[in-house]
Amino acid sequence: MNKNLLMSIGLVALVCTFIGVNIVAQRALSGVRVDLTQGRLYTLSDGTRNVLAGLKEPVNLTLYYSAAASSDVPTFKAYAQRVVEVLREYAQVSGGNIRLTIANPEPFSDTEDKAVAAGVVGLPLGRGQERFYFGLHAVNSTDKADVIPFFDPRREDFLEYDLTRMIYLLSEPKRTTIGVMSWIPLEGSPASPMTGSRGTPPMRINEQLKELFDVRVIDREAREIPADVNVLLVVHPKNPIVATQYAIDQFVMRGGRLLLLVDPLCEVDVPAGMNPMQAMNTPKSSDLNLLSTLGLELVPGKVAADRQRALPVTVGSQARPEQVDFVAWLSLGSDQADRNDPVTGQIENLNLATAGILRIKEGAKTTITPLLKTTADSMAIDAQQLAFMPDPKALLAMFKSGGQPLILAARVTGSAVPSTFGAAPPALAPGADGRAPEPLPVDRHLASSKGDINVIVIADVDLLSDRLWVQEERLGPILLGYRKAADNGETIIGALDNLGGSSDLLSLRARTRAARPFSRVEQLRRDAEQQFLQREQELQARLTQTEQKIAELQRSRADGQSSLILTPEQQAELEAARQAQITTRAELRDVQFQLRKDIEGLGTRIKAVNILLVPALVGVAALALAGVRAARRRGERLRASATN
Repeated sequence: MNKNLLMSIGLVALVCTFIGVNIVAQRALSGVRVDLTQGRLYTLSDGTRNVLAGLKEPVNLTLYYSAAASSDVPTFKAYAQRVVEVLREYAQVSGGNIRLTIANPEPFSDTEDKAVAAGVVGLPLGRGQERFYFGLHAVNSTDKADVIPFFDPRREDFLEYDLTRMIYLLSEPKRTTIGVMSWIPLEGSPASPMTGSRGTPPMRINEQLKELFDVRVIDREAREIPADVNVLLVVHPKNPIVATQYAIDQFVMRGGRLLLLVDPLCEVDVPAGMNPMQAMNTPKSSDLNLLSTLGLELVPGKVAADRQRALPVTVGSQARPEQVDFVAWLSLGSDQADRNDPVTGQIENLNLATAGILRIKEGAKTTITPLLKTTADSMAIDAQQLAFMPDPKALLAMFKSGGQPLILAARVTGSAVPSTFGAAPPALAPGADGRAPEPLPVDRHLASSKGDINVIVIADVDLLSDRLWVQEERLGPILLGYRKAADNGETIIGALDNLGGSSDLLSLRARTRAARPFSRVEQLRRDAEQQFLQREQELQARLTQTEQKIAELQRSRADGQSSLILTPEQQAELEAARQAQITTRAELRDVQFQLRKDIEGLGTRIKAVNILLVPALVGVAALALAGVRAARRRGERLRASATN
């Protein structure tokens, strides 16, 4: 038997084995689902189950799906099967309160008309007027409706969140009332032709607040926080008047929950109507006396820098771009979050920009639990160094680790916490017109907290900015939603949920997958960057010394010659410096090549695991399960024979 024949037989045997394993797996594992994803993304969360169990009245769901047309779009066909499976599981878990209907909107049918009227969007297929529909319409018992216009596979990570949020909002729970007092334009700002400033759209976090809470905007000069406000969100307080500080203080003393965002250098603090140059010269630091009473202090004029969690940015020209770690912009991971707190327990990636540092005051009468910290490879840098066009390379070069983590966010709890204003309300200064304002009421003053306080303080305001955590997802002109790049929005909403006593949706928001940094790859890149930076600094120092020597020689010349003739030694030194520059660039290219090689090798190994190992494990599991079932059947036959 020749070698070619043996290889052919072996190949046929391998193919037959593969087909056989798949057939056995299909039969043995029929109806069996195993969720092996990190975070169990394909298993309904406890939050979803709680929402479904809490339904008091039915919610009717109609899935409009063009099954016949899906053959032209196989990507959607595969995703549609997953959506249907999830919706059926929702109906099963709800105990009959989720009523699912699957409708096929054929062209020019009544069903298609109903889909369009409901707000479901049809995707043109490019042949005549036929469209592909794949959306969901939901209606509760009072005819309140909501719609997912189109299920985009790119939002698969958000499928459970989108569905449960829809059902949650239609179940009409009593919403938490959030009071919002902000010194930055959460709701956007109009354009100003007079100053040349461009308008800004509403921040995405503001839209999320309105989706999930009853939001009440509170004036920045309010003398009192309304009694029906459950949680107060204070964003970037800048020089608040005494009456407003007193109102916030008394709200906390009455047991009101507070989420406070402060910042030593708020990058999104651009006052409406100001041009960019004016905005750069405007103070951007928060201040609120209440912090001292809580037992905390925002370290004045200091920004947290972290070498290990720095966000990479691109610098240099378009022709020669470089990626450098910007140590003042941070991407925190799970290791920097308190895993025991429900707000930060499931953070995977949180982006901050020029965040401040919180310091626990000596003798604090409250219990302070840090929620977010930097790594130990961090330092405090002056905010002024970052105020005007900071140089990421220069910051990286001067970075010196302090060896201690820095607190970026904290939860403050306690009872009988004293008021910032002592035993009586503060006296108010006369207004600009010279008239004394109406005094604050003494009879309602609380000198200490009525019950337990619960306050969360975050030393960064920029985390609210869209650029740090969301990207628009579009299908042509259709806005499908937003894809998160970090857990910023979820953290803020989760904090408000937690402070307001509602947490059903928190687990869902935490389950959606954000962009997770590839730690090994990041470390490879950082090592290469650090190596190049050190070498570049050495070379630059040598070049500077050489240039200084040449300049000294020029100044000392007395013969009046217009050109400079270098000695052979000087020429050799200059040539050596230039050669060192060429060598360094070659070394950089080699480091970058090796980095790419390591990354590609890592990707190859991951592909091998996914392509070969995982199917092999599934096949082994199927064979094992088939063997167990076969043995069970043989045992049953033997017992039946013995009985007869």
